[in-house]
Amino acid sequence: MSEWLLDEPLQVGPRSLRGRVFLPPHQPGLAEGGRVSDRYVAYHRERARAGVAMQITGATPVAPSVEWSDICLWNIDDSVVPGYRRLARAVHEEGGTMLAQLAHPGPTEFEGPEVISASRVFSEVTRQVAVPATAEQLARVVEQYAEAAERCRRGDLDGVEISMAHGLLLAAFLSPLTNHRDDEFGGDFERRLELPRRVLRAVREAVGPDLILGIRLGSDDLVEGGLTPVDAARIAQAFESDVDYISVMVGNNNRLEARVRHWPPTPAQPGLFRGVARTVKAAVSVPVAMVGRVTTLSLANDIVAAGDADLVGIVRGHIADPALIIKTRAGRASDVRPCVGVNVCTNGLLAGRTLTCMVNPDAGDPGAAAARDLQGHRSVVVGAGPAGLEAARRLAERGSAVTLVDRASAIGGQMAGWTAAPSRLEVRDFLTWQERQLRQLGVDIRLGTTADLDLVQHLEPDDVIVATGAVPSGLVLQHDDGTVALVDPIRAFSEPPTGTVLVFDEVGQLDGALIAEFLHAAGTTVVLATSRLHVGEGEGINTLYPMLRTLGDAGVPTIERVRPVAVRDGEVHLAGVFGGPARRVPADALVWWSGGEPVLDLHGTLTGAGRNSHLIGDALRPRRTTDAVADAKEAVSTITARQSELVS
Repeated sequence: MSEWLLDEPLQVGPRSLRGRVFLPPHQPGLAEGGRVSDRYVAYHRERARAGVAMQITGATPVAPSVEWSDICLWNIDDSVVPGYRRLARAVHEEGGTMLAQLAHPGPTEFEGPEVISASRVFSEVTRQVAVPATAEQLARVVEQYAEAAERCRRGDLDGVEISMAHGLLLAAFLSPLTNHRDDEFGGDFERRLELPRRVLRAVREAVGPDLILGIRLGSDDLVEGGLTPVDAARIAQAFESDVDYISVMVGNNNRLEARVRHWPPTPAQPGLFRGVARTVKAAVSVPVAMVGRVTTLSLANDIVAAGDADLVGIVRGHIADPALIIKTRAGRASDVRPCVGVNVCTNGLLAGRTLTCMVNPDAGDPGAAAARDLQGHRSVVVGAGPAGLEAARRLAERGSAVTLVDRASAIGGQMAGWTAAPSRLEVRDFLTWQERQLRQLGVDIRLGTTADLDLVQHLEPDDVIVATGAVPSGLVLQHDDGTVALVDPIRAFSEPPTGTVLVFDEVGQLDGALIAEFLHAAGTTVVLATSRLHVGEGEGINTLYPMLRTLGDAGVPTIERVRPVAVRDGEVHLAGVFGGPARRVPADALVWWSGGEPVLDLHGTLTGAGRNSHLIGDALRPRRTTDAVADAKEAVSTITARQSELVS
């Protein structure tokens, strides 16, 4: 066991931080019209109260940009200053330190006449061509950074972090991948530093010596010909005298895979970028910060103890459980709601949606607390899938006497099957956590029990939550001679078919890919077909691209824009969704996924008997796990509000 170092103070320039865990720059999607909102303030207050040493706003544009939606902060005029002051006051009241990250999109911009870079860049992500910036444009960029930094100072923030990462404008000048100039801003290593150095010096002049000035340094483009950690160490040495800390980051937002690899989803190794930070830290004397799938304080402490970094950033772990630090310090690490890395949060924010989390439906509702206002209340929850588990936990937290009933012998519902896929094994940590919480809360868990009206009447609940889920929809074929076994995914996960298996998916997202991944790992020969435009249509890029890489590396062939129409003589006949020639795929089994059909029998019986029955999860409408746990929150809120009215 390493010596506990996370509570040791750290001097960062003119300020002393109260510990070694910080909240790195990220977009919680809680701004309103590009300005600080009450929810934005509450979000950061909650994490400051928990004890993070330093927290930083998400990348804030210093010039008008369509890349950042209005649910992100903007720093382009003085209207941001009052919000900064409210934010700083809230964080300071909790003993925290609040910085703003400033950025210029450069070649990552999505549209407009001024999409500029060091040299011509074609972005695979935005499909835009960036043109080389002129000297006049670059002079204005320096001014914009200085003006934005001065607004941060007037907004009572504790400092500024300058983004030189992700392939944004300053990063584009630093990287040999994107800087092919031969003038004062490019041509060799020293000249590639010129624009970022001018920005740093202008920002320092604007904020003065009493505020923190740091950089987020792109340290590996993850693209051949781009920056490497060794290059980043040289850059860090060159800027060391101008900054108070260096935060290490990888990736490049102008390339498809490199765009998402700095937010690695499960099953990526926790702390996978610590080696990059180690390389940079060995080259400088200022504090070095690192991020990258760090979700526990134990891992963060190990990184600091090993000398890989001075500060360790945790974002997704704090989204899953804002009390991560409080619980761990109290010796309750097992009570920390686990981040399982499915990246609902990042996919949603990339789509311009407010923060959501699969395991924490309160993520976008900062400061929500569970008052024990259901004392004396009795409830029955039917179904121990994600919706039922979350409902039972929330009811019990609020004081209700809860009985949880499921006919299966273990909790999890269909999630127990879907999480058998290698890319979803980690999600089982969420089920383990839920069961542990329910037992600690005294929930009466009755597995292997079928809920019916007699049982419910016997338990005499005030409310019944019906989370009975859904069954797979059927497959309609024009002809089936029985020569290929038809297997729904629920049975496929419990009894994997053998031989050659055709997986057909018409739902999209990662569903079909997860089935194919599971069957491939089980030793079958798999072909994945979909009626969607492409495999994973509708899935966010942050989890889609890694899955496409997984399937590609495994050699799983894919057939897109087709659907099965017949089974004859051991072959599945596929018709093109948009026409084209028919295809035949020899197969021993066909596993299909067309979504689910809600199981409603019990709900109808209960409502007919006059019981307060609340449908949630797939029983309400088949959707995603994130929706199921959100349904649970809504149902319990409705019950709590009604009970409050009854006692008032």
